[in-house]
Amino acid sequence: MVEIAFEFVNFNKEEIDAIYVYGSMEVGFFYNTFYKVNGNIVKISQLNAASKLQYDVGRDKVMNLLEIGIEYLQRINALFKMDGREVPTLLKLTYNPKTGKFNNDISYDLHYSNSNTRHATDVFNEWFAEMGGTL
Repeated sequence: MVEIAFEFVNFNKEEIDAIYVYGSMEVGFFYNTFYKVNGNIVKISQLNAASKLQYDVGRDKVMNLLEIGIEYLQRINALFKMDGREVPTLLKLTYNPKTGKFNNDISYDLHYSNSNTRHATDVFNEWFAEMGGTL
């Protein structure tokens, strides 16, 4: 899931400081990503404002990335079930291309499905803001 997010920015090790991948399997599947580019925390739609290089952030390209991410989440879900293990509700993956450092935070708690007003996007946006991004 990190590799497809890194591929989206053409494996740009010069400007990409970090890749943040969010995967929710709490209710259905939700995948999204954001980046730290030249010191700025940005969502996909903001990549070109932070980078010297310009990326294809058009609807089709972004939707393809998100759909592939969801397919990976579905595979992960199936593997956990096939092994008789509890399926995580949330994955937060962080990769630093310059150092190769990788962090994987896994949660089994409910983050939004126990609320009438919260959604997977709310948890994603909270993580984005926590890392220093502005909505």
